[in-house]
Amino acid sequence: MSESETSSTPTARPVERLGRSINLTIQVICFVIVVIAANYLSCARHQRYDLTERKDFTLSDTTEQYLESDAVQKRETPLKVIAVMRRTSPHYTRVFNLLEEYQRKGGGKIELEVIDPIRQTDQTLEIENTYKQPYTEDMIIVDGRSTTPDKPETDDGEAEPATSDKTPDDTTAKVDPKADSHQKLTAHVRMQRISNLFLQDNQGKIVAWQDEDVITSSIIGAIEGLPRRIYFAADKVDLEAIEGEDPVWQNLARLLWQQNILLTPLRIAETETIPADAEGFALVGPQYDLTQAEIKVLSEYWGRNKSSLFITLDPKVDLPNLKVFLRSYGITPLKNRIMTVKDGQTISNVQTLFAKGSEITESLGGKTTIFEGSSSSLEVDENDDTLINRRIRPLSLIRAVDGYWGETRFQEDDIQYNKEEDTPSPLHLAAAVVKGKANSDETADLVTKMVVISNTDFLATRKTRPEQADFIKSSVNWLVGREDLIGIGPKKLHRHKITLLDAHDAFISQVVLIYLPLASLLTAMIVWNMRRS
Repeated sequence: MSESETSSTPTARPVERLGRSINLTIQVICFVIVVIAANYLSCARHQRYDLTERKDFTLSDTTEQYLESDAVQKRETPLKVIAVMRRTSPHYTRVFNLLEEYQRKGGGKIELEVIDPIRQTDQTLEIENTYKQPYTEDMIIVDGRSTTPDKPETDDGEAEPATSDKTPDDTTAKVDPKADSHQKLTAHVRMQRISNLFLQDNQGKIVAWQDEDVITSSIIGAIEGLPRRIYFAADKVDLEAIEGEDPVWQNLARLLWQQNILLTPLRIAETETIPADAEGFALVGPQYDLTQAEIKVLSEYWGRNKSSLFITLDPKVDLPNLKVFLRSYGITPLKNRIMTVKDGQTISNVQTLFAKGSEITESLGGKTTIFEGSSSSLEVDENDDTLINRRIRPLSLIRAVDGYWGETRFQEDDIQYNKEEDTPSPLHLAAAVVKGKANSDETADLVTKMVVISNTDFLATRKTRPEQADFIKSSVNWLVGREDLIGIGPKKLHRHKITLLDAHDAFISQVVLIYLPLASLLTAMIVWNMRRS
C-alpha cells in the first residue's frame, strides 16, 4: 500500500461513552417517571369502561343520581356497606366489583368493608353480635344509622322495625314481600342474602342477576328508615288471585317496596279521612265506583298540600262518579277501546310512545312500549284556560302511536274505523295533573299531584315490561317528591344458554386444537425463512 493511500484513510473516531451514558440515564429517569405517574393516575384517578353492548356492568341512571343526591352526599356519617362473603364463593368477584363501584360513585359517603367469614372469624363474630344476625350464608349489610338517630328506639335499644305489625289490615303483611319475621332489623339497617341477588331455575342454575336492584333498594331503605306509606282502596279491587296469578296490586306492591314504599290497604268506605301519614293514595283498577261519600273523602285528601293520587283504570268497568272527579281536573276517561286492524286481525295490545317534556318521562321520552290487555283513551285538556286560571295543569305522559283509534263499538266482531263515532289520534293512555304553583321555589313543595293510567292489565306479573316498571317507579317517586329516583332503573342481567350440536362442538375443538396451532406454526416458518434470506 502506498503512502498516499495510507494518508487518505480516515482515522477511527473515539467512542463518546460519556454522551451515551448521559442519554441512557435520561431515558431511564424518564421511564421511571412515566411508570410512577401511570401507577399514580391508575390508583388515584382510575376510570372503568364497560365495553359490553348493553352496558350490563354500569350502574343505572337512577342509582347514580341517588348516590349523587343530597340524601347521600349530605349525610353526617358515611353509609356502611358490609359484605360478609367467602373469597372462594363463585359470586365474590362480581359482587365485590359492584360494591366497589357503589363506593366510588358515593364519593366518600359510602364505606365498604369486606369480611371473609372463614379467614376473619373475629370480625364475623363482631358483626353477629352487633346486628344480632348469625352467619349462615354470605350476606350484605347496609347500615344507614347515624350518630344522632332520628327514629324512636325500642326497649332493647333498637329502632322501630322497618316492617311494623301495627297495620290497619292483616293484608299488609302480604304487601311486604321482603319481610322476614326471624330477622331483627332496625329501621336503618338492611340485610340481604347473596342468594337474593340472582334468580335461579328449577335446576339451581342462575338465569338472571338483580343485584343492583336489590342493593339500591337496600340503600334507600337504610337511609330513609321506616318505609313511606301509600294507602290503596282495598274494598274497591279484587284482592284474590285470578287464574293462578297474583293480583295486580301485589305486583304494584313489590315495585313500590323496592323504593322503600309500603302499599297499605285501606277500606275507603269505612273511613272518614285518609290518614295523615299517607304519602299518597292509590286506586288500583277499581271494580266498583266510588260513592258520593267516598268521593268526598277523596276530595278532602286531594285538597291537602303535598297530597298525591295514583290511579289505574279498568276499561271494562264503568265509574261515573270517579269520571266526574277526574274530569274536573282535566282528565276524562272515554268509553272506548284503543285498537287497530292489521292483515284482517284486530289488535288490542297497544304500542305506545312515552311523551317528552315531562319530568316523569324525562329519561323515557321517545321510547316505545306495548301495553297488553284492554286500554281506553283519556281526553287531556292541556290548554284549557279555565284549568290554567285554577292553577291546574294536566299533561300527557303516554300516547298510542299512529295507526290506532278509540273504537266505540269494541264489542262487535267487525272492527272498522268510523270517523263519526270513533276517537282519532292522538290517543292518550296516561296523564298527570299538577295543582298549585309548581314553578315557584316557595310553593313547589306544596303542590298536589296525580297520575292516571287507563290500563290495569299491564300490572300483571308476566305482563309488566322493564320500561313500564321504570315508568311506575318514576311516577310514584315524582308523586312523593323524590325526584332523584326518577329515571331508568337497574335492569336484570339475563344469562342465555347456547345449545351446541355434537358436530359443532367437534368442529370448534378441531379449530382450537389443530387448525389454529398449525396456522401459527406456518406463519412463524414463513417469517423465519424471509428473515434468513
